[in-house]
Amino acid sequence: MASRVASSARASSSRVARGEDGARRARASAVSRRRAGAVGDARVCVETALRDDDETSGVADGPGCFALEDAAGAVVFVGGGRRARDALRAYAATTTRDVRNEVFVGAVETLPKRSRSSAVRNAMKAMLEGLEYAPEDNAAATTAATAETVGYAFSSDHLRALERDGYVVVDDLISQDVALAAAASARAMYDRGVMQNLRQEGRDDDVAVLATSSLPAGDEFAGLRPCVEALLRVPDDLRRVVARVDDDALGADVVSKVRACRAPDRLMLARYGSESCRYVPHLDNDPSDDANDAGSPGLRPSDRVFTLIAYLNPDWDATRGGRFRAYRPGVAADAASPSDFVDIDPILGRVVVFDAAKLLHEVRPSFHDRYAVTVWTRGAERPPA
Repeated sequence: MASRVASSARASSSRVARGEDGARRARASAVSRRRAGAVGDARVCVETALRDDDETSGVADGPGCFALEDAAGAVVFVGGGRRARDALRAYAATTTRDVRNEVFVGAVETLPKRSRSSAVRNAMKAMLEGLEYAPEDNAAATTAATAETVGYAFSSDHLRALERDGYVVVDDLISQDVALAAAASARAMYDRGVMQNLRQEGRDDDVAVLATSSLPAGDEFAGLRPCVEALLRVPDDLRRVVARVDDDALGADVVSKVRACRAPDRLMLARYGSESCRYVPHLDNDPSDDANDAGSPGLRPSDRVFTLIAYLNPDWDATRGGRFRAYRPGVAADAASPSDFVDIDPILGRVVVFDAAKLLHEVRPSFHDRYAVTVWTRGAERPPA
């Protein structure tokens, strides 16, 4: 009897689910018809939309929003931004759906070029309210943004590389979806005028110095937080490595620095423009610099132990320049041969960790907008000089 009751309950539940699913698809089709916009009745797959220019059926490069449908016509994602095509590209890079055959641009709303972020959010809100349900992939994206972002454990090999070369490259510290969200937030900060050029000789970047405990509020900046939290956990991760290995496995210098370093109170967001913007060779903690001890304890260049840089550049390739150049310890930049340095591409999600007092480095001229988040771990408190 219990088995028959359970079977009957499952059947009833299945009928209800099918009914709800049918209603959901009907609402999806309705909103698609109401907001056909640029695509009309001819839906295109996401991959095709990204290939098309602004005059055809794709998503424009400026402000706007869009609804994506599955093969049955149900809206699975609503997105948009000041650069709608970048938002669509970010979705295509992170979804598990087949963007050729399973997901289609079903509606597009293009806004005036000077539209503010609030206008984009209102357009997306209207599109979602027209649906009367939460698209599946929007819910998944919200869950991913609040989930644990660090799935990578540093190893003693990383610390040995840091000790030997002065730097180590880590490509698995930040997931691609987290890095994409941070990249969108970084662009929004630049668009809103949050980032400014410091007009310091030898560097061309626009920067924003932010408190780690109070990052800018608002939906357009929210994507930065998971990336920053991942970087702030690095000092603890490094200490766990030191605690696991024998004292003789690592040198005393790197061990003492790892044990002393702590997460900072400030971070820096930087953008290099496309006009051959660069940063000349330098040390982040340079005892020969007269300004090395300037500032408040904990925020002075002389307090920096390790520098952590996370790159936020989708689709980066060698033609865009902007590489991070790391010099071999003890080599002067003006006397270096090609065997004395390594150039590292600033690709999406890559993190470079280096000794702030040892690694001479530079940013090579950039021919495309280039974004990064920099965190300087700090050492034990010292009194002002």
